[in-house]
Amino acid sequence: MESPLLATRRLILRKPVPADSVAIIDAVGDWDVARNLSLVPHPYGAAEVHFFLEEVVTADWGWAITWAGEEKLLGVVGLSPAEDGTSAELGYWLGRAHWGQGIATEAVRAVVNFAFDKLSLEKITSGHFKDNPASGKVLAKLGFVETGRSMRPCLARGGPVASIDVVLSVTTH
Repeated sequence: MESPLLATRRLILRKPVPADSVAIIDAVGDWDVARNLSLVPHPYGAAEVHFFLEEVVTADWGWAITWAGEEKLLGVVGLSPAEDGTSAELGYWLGRAHWGQGIATEAVRAVVNFAFDKLSLEKITSGHFKDNPASGKVLAKLGFVETGRSMRPCLARGGPVASIDVVLSVTTH
């Protein structure tokens, strides 16, 4: 799917491109980033970034997060549409150097607004590992509410990890 350019006060969200490969490998190759992601192996190299850019980005709505006026990738945010066409699952990550600056909240807010306003989705699901409360705070700030607990896969850790599942509906957005 072709992800449109999204802009916020500080950020530009654009389609990830092959020129982002080194930045993606550097960021996701960091254990502290990879350990918080479900479907990202560790170590992460050229084959994995190629698969991400060729398969994942083209099948889902995906955006590279950059500072406005700069090209360097800070992280990625994306939506994986559900088969019913009324919902999608949200995922995101930032390179460790960009944590704690409100970037994830700002980027996710832009994608949530796009999902409800332009895609007419009814709900967005997401989740975070229980031992990643920072991600939980991002989602809570945006109105996501807990729907349950589960075990989600984590390729980097080699197995399932305790997770908190959340949802945001268009009516509570």
